[in-house]
Amino acid sequence: MEVVAGVEWVGKRDAAFERARAAEAISIENRFRGLLERHEARLRRVAYAMLADPGRVEDVLQDAFVRAYRKLPSRFENERQEAAWLYRIVYRCCLNEIRSKRRRLQTSGLDADLSVIDDLSESHVVVQALAALAPAERAVVLLVDLIGFDYETAASALGIPRGTVAWRLSVARSRLRAALSELGLGIDE
Repeated sequence: MEVVAGVEWVGKRDAAFERARAAEAISIENRFRGLLERHEARLRRVAYAMLADPGRVEDVLQDAFVRAYRKLPSRFENERQEAAWLYRIVYRCCLNEIRSKRRRLQTSGLDADLSVIDDLSESHVVVQALAALAPAERAVVLLVDLIGFDYETAASALGIPRGTVAWRLSVARSRLRAALSELGLGIDE
């Protein structure tokens, strides 16, 4: 214990430190709430479309939000960077869930085909066509066409080069057109 001019500094420093930590925790929580307010609805749509399983969306988003909260940077340069960071976390959590589900299906003796994985094809033909895409292609379509990210932001969110985004998007759109045509929905360009 340090005593200077008859004052215990250790106690005061500890109390000041605890107040600063409490204020910082409130600040982080408020920043995180703001982040979720801005992005949660779109993140939910992306997770739903990626997983094609409404029963798993909540669990995956909960996992992603916990990860994001733990790693929340002190600041972002702009909103695009903020969005890319958060979408990347959700994307990776969705991929983990898809891999996990495929492993469970394979060990149970079922084919790991996406048509077995999702049951949403009854509710919407487009969801069925999206589910037929590879997860990487589905993610690009969702980020660029559904969310409206430019190629740079989508590339940042997925951790891939901009050119790969353009290529995957071209391939995915072509496959979507073919799948929708097979399902009786012809799409004119």
